[in-house]
Amino acid sequence: MSSSRGQHQQEVRRVVLWTGNILEMEELIRKAGQTTIEELRGSIKTTLNSWGGWKEEEDIGEVLTIQRQAKTPTTPPDDTTGNKTTVKLFLSNNDSEQVEDALKTMSSTLKLPQLDSVIVTPPDVSDDVTREALEPVWQTLEAAVDRGLVASIGLADVSPHLFADIYTWAKVKPTTVQVNLSSCCVVPKELTTFAQQNDVQVLTHNDPAEIVDEDIVSTITSRLGLAGTQIEWIARYRTIQQCRGLVQEKGYTLVLSCQG
Repeated sequence: MSSSRGQHQQEVRRVVLWTGNILEMEELIRKAGQTTIEELRGSIKTTLNSWGGWKEEEDIGEVLTIQRQAKTPTTPPDDTTGNKTTVKLFLSNNDSEQVEDALKTMSSTLKLPQLDSVIVTPPDVSDDVTREALEPVWQTLEAAVDRGLVASIGLADVSPHLFADIYTWAKVKPTTVQVNLSSCCVVPKELTTFAQQNDVQVLTHNDPAEIVDEDIVSTITSRLGLAGTQIEWIARYRTIQQCRGLVQEKGYTLVLSCQG
């Protein structure tokens, strides 16, 4: 290990890893039927493999940003008016600062003045979670809507009772609720009825309850040589061309805290 690399590792307190558009990763998109974890794991490895590594002359400071070096520069489409970008956040805690950090990071990374939709998966989605536990998260989302940073907000994997409780209490109502089909084969009738009565869109998904496995964490930490690393949040973004229903872009951002 070079002294420069060792110095960088001691300084780093935060890692931001952005995969970019994984639809450009040929080795990844050829693998059909991947789970979310397999897709995330593959895109992280591809991003780390294309990363240039620690550079001696580079003054990294406390924040290390890792992103894939695209083979060809990405040219933004001439017309993006028909595009809709949705961000799904997987949180490690219900801290309002974590939500605020995720929203600002994603807006900056995607170079979008407004995210069309943000859906949050709380760290605990068990039946005994209370509305009070999620209030800091939701109030931060509401503030983002008020500032024009986000157009619409929603929740994933919460119980029908909790969703109804949040909806009734909230100033800015959730417009979307996502249900995990791996935990329940059908959408609960209680939730379907409530959604119909309040014009809430019900979506289903197959994301795992624990999106981060040990292999993902060890892949990152072993490559960077950092100790005491914890994932704060993960965001998956998807940009869809609405007229044709085509996914234009898809990718992941991970933020890790390091204790040195």
